[in-house]
Formats: sequence, C-alpha cells, structure tokens
Amino acid sequence: MRCAATRPARTTVLLSFMTRMELLYRIASDEGQEQAESAVRLLDAAGVEWVSCEPAILEEAARMKAGGGLSVADAWIAATAAVREAVLVHKDREFARVRQVRQERLRR
Repeated sequence: MRCAATRPARTTVLLSFMTRMELLYRIASDEGQEQAESAVRLLDAAGVEWVSCEPAILEEAARMKAGGGLSVADAWIAATAAVREAVLVHKDREFARVRQVRQERLRR
C-alpha cells in the first residue's frame, strides 16, 4: 500500500515597505545602487509579499512608537507583523520590547 504524498505547507514571507527601504539604502551605501536594486529583484523573484502602508498598520505603528523604545522603521516593521498576525523574524534586540508580536530571533 502506498501513502499519498503530503505536500509541505507553503509559507508566505511578508516584508514591510520599510524593510524594502532599509535594504535599498543599506546595500546602496555599502555596495552601490546596482547591488541594492539587484537584491530587491531577487526578493521579488523569490515571491515575497511586500506590504504597503495600510491604515491599520499605520495606527499600530504609531501605538508602538508612542510606547517607546522602537525606531520609526522598527515600529512599522513590528506593526506589519502584528496586523498581519505574522511571526516577526529578526536579529534586532530592539524588538524584545514588542510583546504583542510572535517572534523568532535569529543568531547574529
């Protein structure tokens, strides 16, 4: 008897528009504009879902920023995870302050 093969669950990778901006400026600063644009093209080809500024995310980011301890960029990124009920995957200790978001911290 053969078992039907089960397909692994597909994971959607969400990236905030703020993450896109950070990638572009950091890579452009270190390696040049062409490399920055190439990195974003690779992410696009991988099928990530870019999340734009949405009213619910804006309001959550403002609440998080008002709570203190987060940069504007990190507040946007954390708010995107919170509103989309996603896991925030990061290497930034600053996110430890964000208790309302499920997180997975990567090693440096």
